[in-house]
Amino acid sequence: MNSILKYLQLKLHVLLFVFLEILSIIIIVRNNVYQSSYYFNNTRQISAHLHELNSRIFDYFSLYKKNEDLVSENLSLRKHLKSNYVIESKTIFEINDTVYKQRYKYIPAQIITNSTNRNNNYITLNKGRASGIEPGLGVFCPEGVVGIVERVSENYSIVVSLLSTSKFKLVPKISELSYTKGSLEWNGKDPNYLDFKGINKYELIKEGHHIVTSPYTKIFPENIPIGVVSSLSKNDADPFYKIKVKSDVNFGEIQVVYVVFDLFKKEIEQLENEIIIKK
Repeated sequence: MNSILKYLQLKLHVLLFVFLEILSIIIIVRNNVYQSSYYFNNTRQISAHLHELNSRIFDYFSLYKKNEDLVSENLSLRKHLKSNYVIESKTIFEINDTVYKQRYKYIPAQIITNSTNRNNNYITLNKGRASGIEPGLGVFCPEGVVGIVERVSENYSIVVSLLSTSKFKLVPKISELSYTKGSLEWNGKDPNYLDFKGINKYELIKEGHHIVTSPYTKIFPENIPIGVVSSLSKNDADPFYKIKVKSDVNFGEIQVVYVVFDLFKKEIEQLENEIIIKK
């Protein structure tokens, strides 16, 4: 401490000179119109350049993250390429002829607006009817399930987010148990957690189990990530677990999504409707 004080004493005349120079500049700027105008115009330009540089830096890292997500997703899709197809087996003259038919196609889109603080949250995409998007299609990102398309215009579409208390319910699968039952819902509070309801308390579900899309949905391919069981509890009066699922998707950060189109959906629905009409 003493050495610092001695150093300041030795440099006192220099510090005093710097202080008086700064004080003089302030007085000149404040009391002269030309100098004041020159100062503020230049500081605004410098500030604007700094903001522009800052924006470019953040845009660069954001673009890097987008590209990284796209590369990861493409690699994942290539590794699971067979999941995009169904196998059609035919027996002709006792020879097994197996044909792969594509079931899903994907339309990439960017998010324009996204809300997370309402009871029913919505996401706006920069793709619409012109790109082949229609209501009822599933939407997911590299991390997992995002929502379902509700409305479509020529160039834009509105997606009901998974973070919706009354407009989005999903019957998932517990990956480790190959068990499909219950439903996932959001309670309107923490955007990072979902409620997993309808699971009997005698099931062997555990913390850390992965929740994914089931094979019975006509909206998403099987095994798209949803979240991980973070906590579960039970009591004697309730036959079901009280389960919290930590969402794999950070809804405040998603920028790139994929809209999934089930090529067999209309055919399946037509058959199901024929049965209903006959009944």
